[in-house]
Amino acid sequence: MSELTSEQLAFLKSQGISLSLAVDAGHLSKAARDAFMNESGHKFYYGGAPCRAAGHTLRSKAGHCIQCDTSKIAYQLRSSAAGYVYLAHSEQNGFVKVGFSEVDPYGRLTWLQTSSYGDVNDWEIKRSIKIEKCAGKCEFEIHAALEKWRKPIVYLKNGQVVECREIFACSLAEAEKNFLTIIRGY
Repeated sequence: MSELTSEQLAFLKSQGISLSLAVDAGHLSKAARDAFMNESGHKFYYGGAPCRAAGHTLRSKAGHCIQCDTSKIAYQLRSSAAGYVYLAHSEQNGFVKVGFSEVDPYGRLTWLQTSSYGDVNDWEIKRSIKIEKCAGKCEFEIHAALEKWRKPIVYLKNGQVVECREIFACSLAEAEKNFLTIIRGY
């Protein structure tokens, strides 16, 4: 299992890339990685072989080094410019998740529950809004507003280690307040 380095986190932040769009998938075969990323909605991965030019491991879904060629970021994100930003809540443990989905997030809810995302299986969508442009940017801003409550969770799923970085340990009321404040700008 790989973890994002402080350099990689700073790079993602500088590029306005939400952490929920990146996943540790370098250990998977290309076919398995493509299938996983298509199902989960991730656009970038890390943890694979370093690039030849500078030794970076942050890659686009197609395998291009996004640190050496940032034009690959714009290309990858173009397909996800519009979509839904949603707020999910787990009554059982009080966690909230802010996410992005290109399609109706209630379909995403089924995936969150059946995959026990973040080792949680009682996710419920509490808020959802369709954003025509910059949905990923909106999600990123909500994550930034909730940063002090970020609760990274690492768990084993189907023999694979999964790290969730868009889960927060704050009250639903606090999450909704930040969610509603930020989406007003969109």
